[in-house]
Amino acid sequence: MSKLSENTESINSQSSQTEFRFIDGRRFHNAKEVIYALPNDEEESDRLRLQHFLIRYIWQSNFSAPIEHILSKPGSKILDVGCGAASWSFDMATSYPSTNIIGLDISPLQPTQTEPKNFTFVKANIFEGLPFDDNTFDFVFQRYLVTGYPKEKWPYVLNELVRVLKPGGFLELCEFSLPIDSGPIGQRLWNSGGAKILEERGVDWDTYEKLEEYAQNQGQLENIKKEVKQCYHGAKSNNIELSKVAINNAITGYESFKPTFSKVIKIPDDEYDELMKSLKDELFEFDTYYHIVRVYARKINNNDNN
Repeated sequence: MSKLSENTESINSQSSQTEFRFIDGRRFHNAKEVIYALPNDEEESDRLRLQHFLIRYIWQSNFSAPIEHILSKPGSKILDVGCGAASWSFDMATSYPSTNIIGLDISPLQPTQTEPKNFTFVKANIFEGLPFDDNTFDFVFQRYLVTGYPKEKWPYVLNELVRVLKPGGFLELCEFSLPIDSGPIGQRLWNSGGAKILEERGVDWDTYEKLEEYAQNQGQLENIKKEVKQCYHGAKSNNIELSKVAINNAITGYESFKPTFSKVIKIPDDEYDELMKSLKDELFEFDTYYHIVRVYARKINNNDNN
């Protein structure tokens, strides 16, 4: 190995050590101000890909905002904030090849070997401001960051999302309800410490209900719309395969929380694993569910009446 290669390997190793932290074999973000409690590794990436297709099936779409006319324009720009494994970004990039998709996250988790040509990843922490000029994007999309932002940061985040949005462009937010309506095992996991962990990080359980209010209070958005659906884990889904995917997503999510939850709840690893097996049956038998909310709005264009 050359001296240059040795130095490069050393720098990459040091960068990895500062960017991530490892707990019980799982890799987590280690960026400043990050409250996100889920891992950042291949296992979690697989769950996020599964989750993307689950959400898309439930909604029968990747978005609710009326943006087809925007996406048909060559050179239009979309920003996916907190893109994670970039499943939504990749899906959109493939469906709309003339649109430029920017995926932003605090660390890379995207499979570069399958990256579409019209996708670009940007590493950034939104709490430090979005690294884009005002009025850059035609559509700004953000999904499932309820556990990523403390309550007091949401107004700042909305201001940043709207700042980089072009007048006449659309913003869409999507969040889910917490905690998941559940049976005794799920309640035990949350009530004996799981909820406390996230609350101490500043997570607001009612974020999904406040998205419309956040959009209204921002001041530069109009035509604000809200849509709500439910994700069922049992018979009410009317689709046994959909139930299996929803349950798998929930269980792997709880497994991802394990390094954080098990220590606070004080459950031995083997007991936690057994609870996961029982929870799988409980999710179906109790037909547990959660709400998914989409809120979208148009940025006011002062030139509309000119």
